[in-house]
Amino acid sequence: MQNFVHNYLGTIIVAAILIAVIVLVIVKYVKDKKAGESSCGGGCNGCPNAEFCHRQDGCGRYGNKDAKK
Repeated sequence: MQNFVHNYLGTIIVAAILIAVIVLVIVKYVKDKKAGESSCGGGCNGCPNAEFCHRQDGCGRYGNKDAKK
């Protein structure tokens, strides 16, 4: 076992760093989603899909969740 760890130490370290980054991204995404923030990262100014995300009638992506499908 010690020989395995010694031979693949670099790979193990890189994999651990990648896993940590992925976990942090997922945690940030979930935290933003719970706070009601958009995942696009910017404002709606100039966004071609702004009318679908934030429609006034509540039928957009973040609109009325009680509406019938």
